[in-house]
Amino acid sequence: MPRALKVCASPGCPELVSTGRCPTHTRATDRARGTRQQRGYGPAHEQERERWRPAVERGEVDCAAPTCVMPERRIKPGQLWDLGHTDDRTTWRGPEHRSCNRGWRRDR
Repeated sequence: MPRALKVCASPGCPELVSTGRCPTHTRATDRARGTRQQRGYGPAHEQERERWRPAVERGEVDCAAPTCVMPERRIKPGQLWDLGHTDDRTTWRGPEHRSCNRGWRRDR
């Protein structure tokens, strides 16, 4: 069943969308965020993620998020995951379910 259209999430934009922002404001928001390297996800981050990858793919790692939102803390093989970091970005916590790592934005 198709979703009802709603107004773009960008203030003042009248464009109707199925979710989030219209294409124009999606691009503008992405540009304003900067590149992944500018946001602190450079070579050191990639190396740490690669170090964890084999254990995560074998299903041997529990979610490191302080509050796991999944029914089970274990990250299952094939599940989407991120390398979580502390709020001040000074160190990594370890692998987290993608929904645990990114879901906090909805709560603020």
